[in-house]
Amino acid sequence: MKKNYIYILFYQLIIIVAPLFTTPYVSRVLGAQNIGIDAYVNSIVQIFLVFIVLNIGVYGRKQIAETKTKAELKATFAGIYLMQLACGGIVWIAYFIFVCNVSNYQMVFWIYGITLVAYGLDISWFFFGREKVQRIMVRNTIVRLISIICIFMFVRDTGDLLVYVVINAAALLVGQLVTWSALLVDLGRVRFTLEAMRPHVQPILILSVVPCVSLAYTSLNKVILGNVTGEIEVGYFNQAFKIYTICMGFVSALSTVILPRVAVHYKNGETEKFNRFVSFSFRYVGFTTIPLSFGIIAIAPSFVPFFLGDAFTPATGSLILIAPCLFLAGLADILGLQILLITNQAKRYTISIVIACIVSFVTNLLIVNEWRSEGTALSFLVANIVIVLLQLYFARKHYSFRYFAKIMSKYVLFGAIMLAGIWYVKSLYTGNSITISLLLQIGTGVYVYIFCLFFSKDPLLVQLLNRKVGGQYARK
Repeated sequence: MKKNYIYILFYQLIIIVAPLFTTPYVSRVLGAQNIGIDAYVNSIVQIFLVFIVLNIGVYGRKQIAETKTKAELKATFAGIYLMQLACGGIVWIAYFIFVCNVSNYQMVFWIYGITLVAYGLDISWFFFGREKVQRIMVRNTIVRLISIICIFMFVRDTGDLLVYVVINAAALLVGQLVTWSALLVDLGRVRFTLEAMRPHVQPILILSVVPCVSLAYTSLNKVILGNVTGEIEVGYFNQAFKIYTICMGFVSALSTVILPRVAVHYKNGETEKFNRFVSFSFRYVGFTTIPLSFGIIAIAPSFVPFFLGDAFTPATGSLILIAPCLFLAGLADILGLQILLITNQAKRYTISIVIACIVSFVTNLLIVNEWRSEGTALSFLVANIVIVLLQLYFARKHYSFRYFAKIMSKYVLFGAIMLAGIWYVKSLYTGNSITISLLLQIGTGVYVYIFCLFFSKDPLLVQLLNRKVGGQYARK
């Protein structure tokens, strides 16, 4: 598991580092309006995309992890992917009809069609379930680096929006083709039959409710924002949301690695190991995302104009509202994916998402006209709060709430101390350099938080320093 985590973390690091270079560049070169157009079109494409994905990644990882023989592995993969391919075919036809009748940004929509094809070919869930992520991470990293180089070489001014979209879509497609080459080596010939697909249809359709209704607080809310306030406000929200997505890399890396292992332990009745991984995940999420959330809130007024350019300064409020979702999304990964789905409580998992999406959608409709992009950000925060509260209740039999509250309250306290330290240092700095101000704020935040961890002899910090993974400190 440790080796897989390192591979995924390395790949996530590439994903994180790449936007750190490309996002400021693209924001300044393309401008707020073009960024808004791209985000608006993408939000509509996401509506089609969700009917291809159907939460198959989560379901596929679990099913592949539970297979024991090569024949069973081939049959499971064939059945799940045939379902994905069938849904993809229907969506591609629907998207073609839609684009033929659209009036605005038609060329951008056509290019985004490549993205739909790429996701229809996505089989990364197979390798995550098999815990063989190194097979695809190195190759996809190379593709990602090439796309970064292409962005700097060919995206030069406001007229290069189409070039930017082509580069991103082509990189995604090439990455999927690379993944298929690794699969053919690993599995060999696979026979796709309706008999193999039949057992997976019902559970996939049940889980598909989650991404479908999730559109309400992601893509549909952005579409509403664009129609009510215009593309520029969508651009503000989208860039704030992009920073949030960048920071989520470390959390999703852990969940991707742990999910197959947790599924196997639960299926084999290894309750102690199952509980140990869940406890470790709670501590890891608190350890990483709470200070990250507080840190983003503290530095956002300085960071947004520095990172995205002065034109995106209005995105500051949206980023502050979205920042706590790093912690909330990390908790939802544990409660929803590692507990509810693994323990066969998909119905409760789905209910939590549906209720949260309804609340978020209504919230956005009520406040988007007045609050604009910050209203959409607030509705996203509300959705995450509702999800976590419901899942905390639904999963209560599989974790200790006392343990959860104890470790989270400690990290919240450390995060608050860090926040106060950052604000204090910021108030003391009287210079005009935003770069120096940011470095002082970030340096202070890191120092204060690490000092708190050392002072409290934090078990996870000790564990990391001793290079132990999931060991004896997880429950302390």
